[in-house]
Amino acid sequence: MIDTGYVFIDGQYIRPPYHIRHSDTEVSINESTFELSVFDGWMNEKKRRNGGSDDRGRRVHRNVRDMLEGDGSLVLFDGHAFQAFHGISESYDLLNVLVNAESREAFENGEREWLPTGVDQQLWVRWISEFKCPEELRERAESFLTRIEELESTNDAQQSARRMLESSAYPLTVVGMLLVVVAFGHLLSLSPDRAGGKSVEAQRAVAQSLALVASLSALDLIWTLLVSRAGDMKELNPLGAALIDDPLALIALKTTATLLAVALLFGLRQHRVAQQGAWWACLICTLLTVRWLTFNSMFA
Repeated sequence: MIDTGYVFIDGQYIRPPYHIRHSDTEVSINESTFELSVFDGWMNEKKRRNGGSDDRGRRVHRNVRDMLEGDGSLVLFDGHAFQAFHGISESYDLLNVLVNAESREAFENGEREWLPTGVDQQLWVRWISEFKCPEELRERAESFLTRIEELESTNDAQQSARRMLESSAYPLTVVGMLLVVVAFGHLLSLSPDRAGGKSVEAQRAVAQSLALVASLSALDLIWTLLVSRAGDMKELNPLGAALIDDPLALIALKTTATLLAVALLFGLRQHRVAQQGAWWACLICTLLTVRWLTFNSMFA
């Protein structure tokens, strides 16, 4: 028994579950029986693609079952060749015109590019124009169509984000390399063990470290948003992962956390612990930027 897919026989929607049986000469779907010759065109094409030497009835049974389990649709009219709509991409257009009034009107006005080659267009136009959509089919199809549209929307957003990432990769890499060079130079010139005291030099070093922390954190945030929206990485930070689909919330969280940390360390810049904290924060942010540069070089 199969609970997925869509079957239309002589213009009527057949509700699931679907029980498929076969013999040497026939295939049955629920209470309707068809000669194997109805499936010849489809099966010959499938055989050319996939090969196979088992008997025709078994092949038809297996392929119809696989198509329905993959959310495909099949349409059979008495005296006409079987028409298969494989998977979600091909079923979308058929179901859309059957349940959506605007799509049906467009179909009647000539937008029929999705129709299989060789079908009797007059028959199909008459069927679709006069089709009375059962409520059960409408509910199933609308859920199916919504899912496909959400997938397409997500895919379009990822493609757009990927194009933006590709166009931004070079300038971000250049900025990142410059900041890393400056940051390493700063870190090497001031060891955390030497930091301390209330000297102007020590306080200036804290300010420089915190300026680099803010700059590197901003670059990390930009890179995180671009790469995650392109679907090229998974955020491992549980808090960040919870907000990764809400850019504004993620920006607010990371900006607030960074500014609070920078303000706290700057306010305590005369103390040794703040001077060491600023140095280590700068080192961590620098290493994170090196990680981004490595990631970009590997997948550019």
